[in-house]
Amino acid sequence: MKELIVFTNNGQTYHFSDVANFRPTTTGFSFTYTGKATGVTREAVFNNTSTAGYAFADEESERKKTMKELERINKQLEI
Repeated sequence: MKELIVFTNNGQTYHFSDVANFRPTTTGFSFTYTGKATGVTREAVFNNTSTAGYAFADEESERKKTMKELERINKQLEI
């Protein structure tokens, strides 16, 4: 699963989970996502003129990094 954060020019931040099919378009980008609260899969489209930027994170990779760091801390505490 991929996580996507979109930053708009007016200072708003949008967070999307379970992102797939991210596609640049001639005027911006589009993608599909599944809403956490509703479980409904939708397609979103953002225009470049209203978007300051975006950031991707692989949720599984982030979870693995966190688990490794916790294991390292636990080993240090055992000494």
